[in-house]
Amino acid sequence: MSLLHNSMFYDILFPEDEGEGLGTDGQLLLQKVLRFHIGPEVLFRGKTFVIFDFETTGLDSMRDRIIEIGALKFVDGKKVGEFSTLVKPDIPLPETASKITGITADMLEGQPSIEDVLPSFLQFFDKAILVAHNAEFDMAFLKAACQRMGYQVEWPCFCTLKLARQLLPQLESKNLDALAQHFGLSFAARHRSIGDCEVTGSVLQALLQKEGQSLQQWRDIETFKVS
Repeated sequence: MSLLHNSMFYDILFPEDEGEGLGTDGQLLLQKVLRFHIGPEVLFRGKTFVIFDFETTGLDSMRDRIIEIGALKFVDGKKVGEFSTLVKPDIPLPETASKITGITADMLEGQPSIEDVLPSFLQFFDKAILVAHNAEFDMAFLKAACQRMGYQVEWPCFCTLKLARQLLPQLESKNLDALAQHFGLSFAARHRSIGDCEVTGSVLQALLQKEGQSLQQWRDIETFKVS
């Protein structure tokens, strides 16, 4: 929390109003609201984007946990920052998750907890538009992790999967592998967070330069937003 308290992030995004919620132990707690708003007429292409991806122990955002965070920050299409860390979960790592991601329990030993790294990640995407492929999945895990720490997240995030479904209707599959093949992209490491972020960023750039040329204002991409 000290990282947040000593930054502009804390002053702007923690308003005085607080909501009530239940912690993981059933105790009543106060929730701070992390909020960022973009007006519909804003030209989004010049804004800061943070493309992020989580690897997790499973698919259930309430029961499963984040085991890796990867994020890339872009300003005017140029990469200006990177956030990458493994996260030791407070539940056992299933074998299925290891097979998919290549992340083992041994790799997670000695890694920071989500409580240790989440404040730094929140600060990393301060005042930026979040982007993810199949963003509903990643946003669900972000909100669940925040909720367990007493934060409520209200943040603009749009989904490259939704964007691809709209702009590439002829493409049978719009998963990241299919889009990478369509645009001739390669993965540094599939199902590792930074590798997936790199490809998502290239997919986004390709979509906006070609099929999505007419998308200029935030109102133009609000339909691809994940709340």
